[in-house]
Amino acid sequence: MRRLIVCDIDNTLLPAGGSISAHTLDVLSSLGEDTGFSIATGRSFHVVRKFVEDFGLKLPVITSNGAQLYDYTENKVIYECALKNRITTRLFSKLIKENFDFVAYGTEGIYFRPESEHLAFFYNYNQSVRPEIRANMIPLHSDVIQNGAPGITKLLVYQPTPELIRELSAWKSLEVTASMRHVIDVMANGATKGNAVVALASHLHIPLSQVFCFGDGENDVSMFTCGAVGIAMGNSSEQVKASASIVTKSCLEDGVAYAIENLLPDHS
Repeated sequence: MRRLIVCDIDNTLLPAGGSISAHTLDVLSSLGEDTGFSIATGRSFHVVRKFVEDFGLKLPVITSNGAQLYDYTENKVIYECALKNRITTRLFSKLIKENFDFVAYGTEGIYFRPESEHLAFFYNYNQSVRPEIRANMIPLHSDVIQNGAPGITKLLVYQPTPELIRELSAWKSLEVTASMRHVIDVMANGATKGNAVVALASHLHIPLSQVFCFGDGENDVSMFTCGAVGIAMGNSSEQVKASASIVTKSCLEDGVAYAIENLLPDHS
């Protein structure tokens, strides 16, 4: 394997509320043995296995916005940048005290506030897959809030205020970005998709100059600036496009497939 393609999922491979097109699947399946393919997502490794199976992925997958590189063939973590327990407990206490709705991705499953109004995505995912690969949903209780939980890689905070974003962004121990509107992703400092791309390329012994990263959002920009070749989707913001080396068609226009066939060098 001498080169690698890494794709964000939502609004890059998959349109909102839709599924990957037959044409894009055909193009991905036609990649030669010299080209590896993987995905980089803000989702927890607990809710990505369905895509790993649907896409027939064999390589490790970037999850939790780059906080984790997970090998589903071996069921093990290759690389991880998790939050320290003292930071996790501080975050939990602050968000609960200030009445913010949030979920947290951990080794054991998805932790949530029992009164959360944003659990439909996770329950819908669980209903769409067989029981053995469903995400474990864990209500936050006092012990977890006080003592933390193993391997918390990311918090999703819903409807954050500008004040909260400014405050958390000032914590030196945190990385704060966004993977969707009206939500922030909070990870340990250094947990970015770009750093995970570097870790994956190193793991596979592929030079970054031969790594091609597709994305559409703010949380994908680090992949465009880590030394890999960045390809922004046509549905990206102008700011995201400005960070990329290449701009392709939109997700609805099969922009990933178009770029592989027409814009990337040496496609066979």
